[in-house]
Amino acid sequence: MKLHIKYYNVVESTNLTATDAAKCGAKEGTVIIAKRQSDGRGRMCRVWTSPLGGLWFSTILRPVVDPAYAAQLTMLAGVAVCIAVRRLYHTEKAVIKWPNDLLFSGKKICGILSELQLNENGSIDYAVIGIGLNVDLNVKDFPPELRNTAVSLNFIAGEKHACEEVLNAVLDDFFRLYKIWLKSGFDAIMPIWKSLNCTLGNRVKVSDNDEIIFQGIALDIDGQGALIVCDDNGMKKVFDFGEISIR
Repeated sequence: MKLHIKYYNVVESTNLTATDAAKCGAKEGTVIIAKRQSDGRGRMCRVWTSPLGGLWFSTILRPVVDPAYAAQLTMLAGVAVCIAVRRLYHTEKAVIKWPNDLLFSGKKICGILSELQLNENGSIDYAVIGIGLNVDLNVKDFPPELRNTAVSLNFIAGEKHACEEVLNAVLDDFFRLYKIWLKSGFDAIMPIWKSLNCTLGNRVKVSDNDEIIFQGIALDIDGQGALIVCDDNGMKKVFDFGEISIR
């Protein structure tokens, strides 16, 4: 697949710019990259701090698959980023936290925001996969409330890589896995996700809008990428929404 990469100094949000481009017919493989976002977004409309030194980009995809499987793209992106970071930084400390975060030694280095638009006939028109990766930020670049939970890769990994170098590594792995996913489905990706995750097998609390709604052991993920959690009474629930904290 040929990539169409567009660089910006500042955008409000790379996902928003990518969405506007997708609506205007931008091809699959269009990648929107910004040095800085003025109004970066995370899940649940939360602000994503996006200063210089981070890697902020969004990719437009137009997969011909059942929309029920589109959520797997977030997990696929997590696998791609994790593999790229591990390879580039010569470490196994980068792990995936369901549904859309990457951690390094317990601190957040990456978030993924996927958005989907359907056609009138119910098929996928486009998907936008936004990735924010803290590559070369200083502690002071993070808001005070995040300084104990977020960290920069170049700082914590003890190696220094430019954002462009990290971008190329992530895109290589992402589109390699994307081709596999289109051909063979998530069954070909799931074992890799499971080998890189830090969620399954641990006690978790599931929250929705900052309210704890369930807790127990994270047992598995289902075919669409939803998390299966079992409480102390043996009750199992499946979550395709919400956030988790690992205990």
